[in-house]
Amino acid sequence: MSWMKSLYDTYENANKTANIRNNGLLKVAHSRQNAQIEVTINKHGNFINAQFVPKEEADTVIPVTESSASRGSGSAPHGLFDKLKYIAGDYEKYTGKDNSKFHNDYMNGLREWVQSSYTSAKIKAVYDYLKKGCIIHDLIESNILSVENGKLTKKWLKTDIKLSAGNQEDAFVRFRVSGIDDITALWQDSDLQDKYVNYYLEKQNEKEFCYITGQYLPISRNHPSRIRHPGDFAKLISSNDTSGFTYRGRFSDADEAFTVSYEVSQKAHNALKWLIDKQGQRVGEKVFVLWGLENEKTPPLLVSTFGFTNKAEKDFDTKFPAANKFNSAITGYKNQLDFKSKLILLGLDSATPGRLSVIFYREFMGQQGNELIENIKSWHENSTWRNSYKGQDKKRVYFIGAPSPVDIARVAYGTEQNGEIKCSNEKILSSVVERILPCISDGAKIPRDIVNAAVNKSFHPQNYSVIENWYEVLATACSVYRKYLYDYEKEVISMVINDDYKDLSYNCGRLLAVADAIERWASNDKERATNAVRYFTRFSKRPCETWSLINDRLSIYKQQLGSKGNKLYYLLGEISSKIDPEEFAKAKNLDGRMSLGFDSQRQSIIKESIEKSIEKKKIINGGNNDGSIEKQD
Repeated sequence: MSWMKSLYDTYENANKTANIRNNGLLKVAHSRQNAQIEVTINKHGNFINAQFVPKEEADTVIPVTESSASRGSGSAPHGLFDKLKYIAGDYEKYTGKDNSKFHNDYMNGLREWVQSSYTSAKIKAVYDYLKKGCIIHDLIESNILSVENGKLTKKWLKTDIKLSAGNQEDAFVRFRVSGIDDITALWQDSDLQDKYVNYYLEKQNEKEFCYITGQYLPISRNHPSRIRHPGDFAKLISSNDTSGFTYRGRFSDADEAFTVSYEVSQKAHNALKWLIDKQGQRVGEKVFVLWGLENEKTPPLLVSTFGFTNKAEKDFDTKFPAANKFNSAITGYKNQLDFKSKLILLGLDSATPGRLSVIFYREFMGQQGNELIENIKSWHENSTWRNSYKGQDKKRVYFIGAPSPVDIARVAYGTEQNGEIKCSNEKILSSVVERILPCISDGAKIPRDIVNAAVNKSFHPQNYSVIENWYEVLATACSVYRKYLYDYEKEVISMVINDDYKDLSYNCGRLLAVADAIERWASNDKERATNAVRYFTRFSKRPCETWSLINDRLSIYKQQLGSKGNKLYYLLGEISSKIDPEEFAKAKNLDGRMSLGFDSQRQSIIKESIEKSIEKKKIINGGNNDGSIEKQD
């Protein structure tokens, strides 16, 4: 389990270089829970007041035991904060449900802490208050809990605050203690947390061999859950099945398979939770995280080039100003690595609700870290195209670079829904992303079936009611097909039109783009689908036959456009001269180069038109126009 050793070392290194309280890394024997109620008492254990905890402030660091950190239906109380079922002595009175086992176990555990050498005046105040058995009564009197006929109602009735729990009787309570020191919120008291860590570790007596440290230490048999998020009950290590097939037939008991000390398990799992919260990238139920053992800054893997540069292109300059920013960013990641650096890439997914598995694991030592950075750079360079996406304000943002793996999956296997391209099946989406990940991290070839799916979608513009959605699909298909040509045929195709490129599919795409421009200019309707777009699918299958139909219908638009379209007419003839008539007549089922040729030519025509318009405005305005644009056709 080298991943666990890496996580343990990450925790130790982070602990040395930063204060745990400030960097968000949980201490041993601590977890996180959403609280709904906050109770304030004084140092004598007397109730002062209570309030609701808004959902956005509900995250609470809590002391836990090995059992309570991943408890199920049995009694396993937390160390201090807990649900009403555990802390309320008057729970049965107001719910009619017997909680004596839960409450007694909780109070016995809290009393042991109070009576230990790691006690605190604050936890003694909490213990003294809860001994009175009146917390639900106090919460009712404070208008926090609602009752009908002397019993708690199921739902919250007296608050407009959005809470993170549905039923009153399941409410989770945290405490403040006033009158002792300036830190009244017990969940923020680092010294109190340290006292609980020392108290709980001192209770661990049984020692066995830890496979991570190589020492005899108190062993953990119940490892933490809630790794990906607070509601996640799947575990990475589990051996509680004594009657099934967890280890039966290979070992007589779980300890023969693998043993990890409690402290190592806590630190490794807490480090993983911390890394996921800080820099994990989620796709459905899958989560991927790349980190450095010494807290080196690592590049994001599952973002578009725009995610690196955060720069939208307002012009059509193929000198790639955004690419320069990307190169600068990627060089910055590379420069901080040395021969001692170790980067780890980990992917997690749950096959069942209770079992979490490592689906992807890579270690990059020393020079391999530089290779990782180079592979990421290669992915973005060889998948570069003029792409776009909808920003938060629903406006389309354009950038020159590679699309994100999520966008590739969404385009290749999604459909247009409510005016946007979506993939409703999260399993398909996350599976595609997982298969693309080695292309980024390891420099592997892009899977052919993903490329074929994306290109096939670009051949069917009629499936998209919004033309901009199809342009997005087209650009993404161009990106992945460009990468495909680089991987499998060692061919590099530029975004700029290559007049010397003799490929039939490429030039057929160019031909169709010019026909599209002639009709679009003549009709002056940016949203209307032209004949070139309407017959795109048919053209990809039988180009010669379909072109005759499209060309015949161009006549009326040429008449409408007149001499304004001379450059387009000339371009049409120039491209036609590059196509061998015999080859064109026999051609069927054009490949992805058709999409490349179409979009390259389309962008070239748009660029030339915009430059001409800008120059005209400069002349009219005396040369003061900056030439920036906000939207393309």
